[in-house]
Amino acid sequence: MRRQLTAYLSEEEYHRLRDEADERGVTLSRYVKERLFKGEPGSGLTLSDATLAATEKRLIQAIRTAGAESLKPLALQLTTMLTMLDHFALSMLSHIKAALASGQRRHRGWRAEVEETLKRMQQPAPAFRNDGKGEPA
Repeated sequence: MRRQLTAYLSEEEYHRLRDEADERGVTLSRYVKERLFKGEPGSGLTLSDATLAATEKRLIQAIRTAGAESLKPLALQLTTMLTMLDHFALSMLSHIKAALASGQRRHRGWRAEVEETLKRMQQPAPAFRNDGKGEPA
């Protein structure tokens, strides 16, 4: 069973309580009850659990929004760096592929020159006449 309690207030006290209840978004009855049972003597106003939860949600949302806003420039810079790194890797791989092909061509050419030089070295030297002219026989 619920009981009713009557209190007599001055006009100024009533309006002050009414304004405080409105600021917290609760009924005057709920606000007065919360002050009676949850408020410590001399501590002033208390907030209802619902108001605390709503305030907590607003704070969390504000922090999330601020965090997301402050991270946007960092995310943009990170995206830019990743794009630059990707282009660098592509460029390096392309140059390495071209350099590898060029190096292989040069190596084949070098080996061909070495083989040609070895073949020339294995051929018998022409015989010279001993007539003092130094020409091949």
